[in-house]
Amino acid sequence: MPATIVRGATGQPGPVAYPSGITTAIFNDLNFVIPDYIPGLIAKYGNSQYMMVNELLGGSVVEQVNTTTNTYSHFEKGRPFGSGLVATQVNAGAVGAPVSVTLKSPESYNNGATGTQSPFLLNQTVKFRSNGLKFKVTNITRTTGAFVLELTPNGAYTVHSGSSSSTVVLAGEGLETFGNQLAGEASDSQGTQQAKLYRLDNTATVARASVKSTDLASMNKTQIDFGNGNFYEPYLAVKEMNVQMMASVEDIVMEGVPSSNISGTNGTTGVIPDVQARGSEVDYIAQQFTVADFQNMTNVFDANGGPREYHGLQALTQRQDINNLLFGIYRNGAISYASVGFSQEAATSYGFRGFSTDTFDFHFHRYKGMSAEALFGYVPTQGDYRAYFGLFVPQGMTQDAKDDATRPYLQFVYQQNPDIPSGQRIYSWSLGYTQPTKTTEASNKYEQIAYVGSRVTAAEQFCILKGIQS
Repeated sequence: MPATIVRGATGQPGPVAYPSGITTAIFNDLNFVIPDYIPGLIAKYGNSQYMMVNELLGGSVVEQVNTTTNTYSHFEKGRPFGSGLVATQVNAGAVGAPVSVTLKSPESYNNGATGTQSPFLLNQTVKFRSNGLKFKVTNITRTTGAFVLELTPNGAYTVHSGSSSSTVVLAGEGLETFGNQLAGEASDSQGTQQAKLYRLDNTATVARASVKSTDLASMNKTQIDFGNGNFYEPYLAVKEMNVQMMASVEDIVMEGVPSSNISGTNGTTGVIPDVQARGSEVDYIAQQFTVADFQNMTNVFDANGGPREYHGLQALTQRQDINNLLFGIYRNGAISYASVGFSQEAATSYGFRGFSTDTFDFHFHRYKGMSAEALFGYVPTQGDYRAYFGLFVPQGMTQDAKDDATRPYLQFVYQQNPDIPSGQRIYSWSLGYTQPTKTTEASNKYEQIAYVGSRVTAAEQFCILKGIQS
């Protein structure tokens, strides 16, 4: 019999939904006639506060901010240096003779398949990635989606890819430019090259939570201390509502909420979908994580200008894959708890283990927000979109391209209602027959609402690590 978990996660489906609120029927479920009991309330499945991105990543990475509009934006600039790819193979031509190449779409155009913005200008110096040879751009034909560059060799060689014996320019050859490196005597003004500017928009969605309790349900004292010496069941329901709202807000920020098919609503993109769209992804074979997979990640971090330190929020399955590798290499436990962003004590208390390679520091944390077993108490049998999944978040701040001010990489963005006290991001109120706002029905209602979305800056520096089932 292979190794397996015979009995694993239990406790689904979780909380009970009371469409009409809490009534005295709840007391029938608790069977209060047993005379010997512990008055406290035991958390059957451990700590309910599963979602702790703010606490895990710290204030230097995550910031909570307000917006006065439902749609909010920020601006980013692209790379300062230009590049393109050759679309189709062409012959090399004679020594010193110009050759025309077509730029591949959409990779060579700043506006993608629209194909009207290219980084190349007349008289620029272009370098081939395959062999480092340099050429001068002596003519440009700006055909939409198919710009043609005439390249003239800077020296006594042909326009070719690869080795000196090559007679062709290969499709996919990389063209790179820093500008005009061979302007010559009495040169004149050159064309303008500027990093592309990007406006990135998102919207805040609306999260709600409610608790309703009838008069008799609120009045019956139980044997259970629900906290702070309160023995009345609605106190627990309100506490649970607080936890559920906080978890809901974090799930909104991390996973997003699509809304295009639901009229009258605005969703929000979410951190992980934003990184999936704009950031990096490294895949590995599930249960077979290797040193090469780490190196793939550091290659990506280095290419996209990532900082020295990354914190990984991981499904337990991925955390175990990495532990298996590291403990196999470092059998004596030589895994550091130190952290650039935290003190050693803080890194340990937040559950991060550290590992350094290729000038980058990795810190790992099991993130229960990715686990059906830990959150909901069941084992998925028809697939799990977050199995062997991890989000690696750059630690620290990114610099503003305009004034060098530091900005956090990740924001919880709350839309602020001017009638709600400033800084109160989850608004709570109550109404009922014993509340300041009275109702004719003998019951009390407790409400919470939040208008929240996410903002990811420099998503290209984030990375998704995904284990693929072979």
